Amino acid sequence: MTPPSLPSRPISTAAFQGVTLAFFTGCAAWLVRESRELGGRPGMMALGVAVASAGLALVALGALVGLLRSGRLLALRSRAEMGTYALVLATMAVLALVGLRLFSSEGRPALATFCLGVAGWLAGVGLHGVPALFLGPTGFIDSLGRRTPFSRLEWFTFQREKGDLPRVRLQAGHGTRLLLAARLASSDEDAVRTALVGAGLTSRRR
Repeated sequence: MTPPSLPSRPISTAAFQGVTLAFFTGCAAWLVRESRELGGRPGMMALGVAVASAGLALVALGALVGLLRSGRLLALRSRAEMGTYALVLATMAVLALVGLRLFSSEGRPALATFCLGVAGWLAGVGLHGVPALFLGPTGFIDSLGRRTPFSRLEWFTFQREKGDLPRVRLQAGHGTRLLLAARLASSDEDAVRTALVGAGLTSRRR
């Protein structure tokens, strides 16, 4: 069994978000310039994609600030469902093909770079290329900077999965509302359970 990791600063995830911020900010500026050169309907499309690129840059900025302000965190070995991995891989393949086509035949390098960049971003976020969920002293925070503080939670459950890979499903919520669901490595269960019990949450049976 892999030994549990120790709390540390989320350097790899913060670096990923920093690169994401710089990349999509640059893409947005490049797409605006390309839209002016193209004009007409293609130009409007490029401008719309520039807005989307700026939106992804803002998401990365919020995540970066949130991760840096959180101090030392325990990186949890979270994993997505197999169906989610298949969907993300299919989306990445489509974006890569579109990007290569735009590069080779349509002469739209900014839009092509954006498509390839989103495919790379999905590899980090959707395929958990970087740690996707962290446990801090006051709650959970994910790789996009979204927080789930212990103060919002009331109960939690763990359910062991059957299969070759040791996995457990964590669910936590308040009343009848499910506020957190994650699929974790079994080696993370003790650390998460200790933190949740210490925060006053009640363990429920499924």
